[in-house]
Amino acid sequence: MNPIRLVLAAVFLNAAKWLVAGILALTAVSSFAGEWSLVAKANDQIVFVDPTSIRDEGGLKTARILRSYSSVQTIGDTAFPHRSEILHYAVRCEDRSLGFEAWTMTAGEIGTGATVWTGQVERPALYKDPSDPLVAGIIDVTCAG
Repeated sequence: MNPIRLVLAAVFLNAAKWLVAGILALTAVSSFAGEWSLVAKANDQIVFVDPTSIRDEGGLKTARILRSYSSVQTIGDTAFPHRSEILHYAVRCEDRSLGFEAWTMTAGEIGTGATVWTGQVERPALYKDPSDPLVAGIIDVTCAG
């Protein structure tokens, strides 16, 4: 086969690979953009809600929340290092208390990267944190949904 044709074929295949990779990346970004809505931002954290996940479950409203951090977070000193948390919160709107029912922690921001830890509880332990504007935003968006 002609060497020029071989080079052209290699260039074409390489370009086609990058085109497919670009399309896949754009699809992933657009699916993220359609699923999550911004709730609040503070120092090193951004909070999103999946509006389609908000449900009324007999006295509690539930929602799937994504908390993304610009720096690594841990539980305690060094356990479960992660940069994002996808949490299934339960909210009692009447007294503005909330607790989580399930969680997934990931190594990357915006819910990307390897799963660091996932779990769930049978019944959430509700708490109040009126001084945290991010918690207030989670409660507001969940109760309004």
